[in-house]
Amino acid sequence: MTASDSQWDVIARRYRLGEQAEWRKLLTHFKLTSGFDFVVLLVADNDGALLCRHELEKQFEESGHSLFALDIHTPEDLRRLPEWFLDLSCPPDTTCLWLQGVAPDYTQDYVEWRGAWQNTLARLNTFRNPIREKFDCTLLFAGAPWLQEVLRETAPDLWSVRTTVVTIETALSINITGDGNVIGNANVVTINSSADPKFALQRAERLRGVSGKELELATLLYRAGEGLAAYDEWREVEKVLNEALEIQQRHNAPSTDLLETLEALAWTYHLMGQSRHTLELSEQALDLAREIGARWHEGNALNNLGLAWLGLGETDRAIEYFKQYLATSREIGNRHDEGNALGNLGSAYFALGEPQRAIEYNEQKLAIVREIGNRLGESNGLGNLGNAYNLLGDLRRAIEYYEQQLELVREIGDRRGEGNALGNLGITYKNLGETQRAIEYYEQSLNLKREIGDQRGEANSLWNMGLTLDELGQRARSVELAAAALTIFEQIEDPFAETVRGKLEEWRAEVADDRGEIL
Repeated sequence: MTASDSQWDVIARRYRLGEQAEWRKLLTHFKLTSGFDFVVLLVADNDGALLCRHELEKQFEESGHSLFALDIHTPEDLRRLPEWFLDLSCPPDTTCLWLQGVAPDYTQDYVEWRGAWQNTLARLNTFRNPIREKFDCTLLFAGAPWLQEVLRETAPDLWSVRTTVVTIETALSINITGDGNVIGNANVVTINSSADPKFALQRAERLRGVSGKELELATLLYRAGEGLAAYDEWREVEKVLNEALEIQQRHNAPSTDLLETLEALAWTYHLMGQSRHTLELSEQALDLAREIGARWHEGNALNNLGLAWLGLGETDRAIEYFKQYLATSREIGNRHDEGNALGNLGSAYFALGEPQRAIEYNEQKLAIVREIGNRLGESNGLGNLGNAYNLLGDLRRAIEYYEQQLELVREIGDRRGEGNALGNLGITYKNLGETQRAIEYYEQSLNLKREIGDQRGEANSLWNMGLTLDELGQRARSVELAAAALTIFEQIEDPFAETVRGKLEEWRAEVADDRGEIL
């Protein structure tokens, strides 16, 4: 596949490979092995496989090696593969021989692709030893998650020589562990029809009311949520995930499916600024994760509980959960989550007015995320350090961190992070007395936050613009903006609403007094 840079960026935002431990496992495989190996790569859709291939090709080019991809575009191409496979000649610098046939189980051509894989694997299974002798490189089969079952059952001899199985997930499945600070998480976008929310919803409509298909319906609704999250349509995500959860609970879905939906919905409410809902769902997720011994999910739930309490202004309680999240992450060796936990602790201490401790935690976080290649985590760490130096009064240094963050989030396509970086630059320039420049940043930030449905971010931008315009003597306009901000803060139960309400009453009284009105 050839794609423009913007298309690759779109797919990359949907998968965020750098944050996935499984992706790092695959990269490590190629660094440490040589000669024949058999790798199975399981991905959600065709775009995910193409992204992995694209990124591997870049890695290999840097080291003077190459990836050789077989020309498989249709199920019929796959069926014909065994006829010529052993006669194949790879270039001498080939590190990976790539065979791809990805068809999610909810697509129209799923049955045809599954049959083609079964047919081809059964025939290749008889050539296990000749294949091992023939190829002096990694043989990689990329397919949808169901390929593992088909391979294990249809080609047991070939399955027995596998080196590793790597599972790459979409961002909605992995973004539960993002930072709970004003910097936020990356949005994700999809361009593949197999992940199109409209397509998933159309398929779901056909299953409504069909007895025995309830859990399949819930799965399609969850996938629709993935696609809608790609476009930051969080209110629609909330709707379909709530329906999926209700169906799963009513029809005794597997615990892992319930956990994934609880976590995704909790994260959705967090992004919408509805901390009470995040709290309720995360408590359910924590109980279930501990019941079945799912430590990774336990960490997710602890993190989301910390985020919820932080959003409700209960910072000490948030710190307790973030510390448990940090301990869990270290126990299971999850470096990605360890970095997130450190960053969230930094955010909590920032909220307590302890910038030096916030700096210490975020410097630890930054070291980890740079080590593991987590660029989204790096942008969050940069923003958090900017916040801390802002609180310390070192405004120029804060601007340096925010500008680094802004450049990075634009590079990786994190629109939520971009909106936050712009807002933080606005605050800092206001503190420097450059009010007109501050307003320009606020307006850019406000537009972005409205586009992606970030209610708390929208309210913060309205409030900050109101404060700045008040300093310019535009009190009437400040009242309008503060009133709009208060409406949102009250809607999402943000404790900052009390501060805004008090200031708004003061401004209204002064405006009325200036007009000579009777108070």
